[in-house]
Amino acid sequence: MAAERAGAHRRKANAAQGLRRAGSITGLQRTRLLGAAVGVLGERGHAGFTAAAVCERAGISRRTFYEVFENCEQCFAAIITDTEQRANSAIASLELDQLAWSERVRMGLWTLLCLADEDQALARVCLVESQRACGLVQAERERIIARLVDALDDGRAQGTSVSAASRLTAEALVGAVSSVLATRLAQATASHGSSSGRGSGVRGLLGELLGMIVLPYEGAAAARRQIKRDAPNALVLAPERDVASTAELDPLASLPMRLTYRTARVLQAVAKLTEPGVGVSNRQIAEHAGIGDVGQASKLLKRLAQHGLLENVAVGNRERGEANQWLLTQTGQRVVQCVGLIERTRHRSAA
Repeated sequence: MAAERAGAHRRKANAAQGLRRAGSITGLQRTRLLGAAVGVLGERGHAGFTAAAVCERAGISRRTFYEVFENCEQCFAAIITDTEQRANSAIASLELDQLAWSERVRMGLWTLLCLADEDQALARVCLVESQRACGLVQAERERIIARLVDALDDGRAQGTSVSAASRLTAEALVGAVSSVLATRLAQATASHGSSSGRGSGVRGLLGELLGMIVLPYEGAAAARRQIKRDAPNALVLAPERDVASTAELDPLASLPMRLTYRTARVLQAVAKLTEPGVGVSNRQIAEHAGIGDVGQASKLLKRLAQHGLLENVAVGNRERGEANQWLLTQTGQRVVQCVGLIERTRHRSAA
C-alpha cells in the first residue's frame, strides 16, 4: 500500500514538474511553500509541521497551499522527492558510468556530502525529521534507501572479499552512513541553532565513511587507501528552481507581499511594453494587464515601487501632469524571470 501511494505521489510530482519548469506562478508558489516547509520542519520538527505554520512562514494563503498540495504529508514527501532529483542530477553530470565501482561510490558520496554541507537545514529534514514521518514520506525514504543499497551491493561483483558480503552488508552500510550523518547534522543544530542553513562539516567525513564502505568488498588495504586519499575538489552545485531548498532563488522571500495574479500581470506588462531606458505609463500598464480602474492600477504600481520591484524614471515636472514612466528594477526583473512572464517578442536594440 505504501509503495502504491509513493508511486501515485511520484506521478503527481512528475506532472507538477512540467508546470514548474514552465515558470508558472503556481510553480513559484510551490517553491516558496517547500522552502518554508523546510524551515518549519527545521525549527519545530515533524510534530510541529502544519499547513498553517508553512503558510505563515511563506506569506501564502492556506487556500493556495491546498491548491498545490493535498496535505502536509504530500508537501513533506515533495521535499524528499525534489531533493533526490537534485542529487541525481548532480551525480549524473559527473558521468561516472565508466568508472570502477569504488570510484563511483566515492564521487557519489562526495556529491551527497557537498549537497548536505551546502544546505544543512534541508539535509537535517531529509535525514532526521523524515525518520519521524510515515505514509508517503516513509515510502519515499524507503525507496531511496533501496536505491542506495543497490548501488553498494554492486560492490560484491567487484570486490575480493565476496564471501564476506551480502545484500545485508549493503543495507547495514547505508544505515550506518545515514546514522552518522544524521547524528552530525543534529549535533550541528544543537550547537548553532536550527537556523543554521550551511556549514562545512560533513564533507570531512568522506575518507572514513568510504573506508567503512569499501572494507567488506575490497579489504582492509583498500579501505586504508581510501581513508588517506585527499578529498576531491569541492563541487559547484548551482541552485535549481525545481528543488526545495532553504537557499532557493525566491526573489520575493524577503518582501512583505504575495505574488498574486494581478501583480504578475502588471509586472508582465512593464516587461513587455518598455523599451530601453523608456518606461510605460499607468494607463498603458492598466490596459495591458486588464485592470479597468486606472486608480487601482496606480495604487498597485506605487506599492510595487515601495517593495523595490518597479521604479519611476519620469524626469519632468509631475505637477504639470506628466505621465509616470515605470521600469522594472533588478529585483523586478528577477521576479519576472522566475515566474516566466516575459513573452518572447522581438528585441529592440538600443544602438
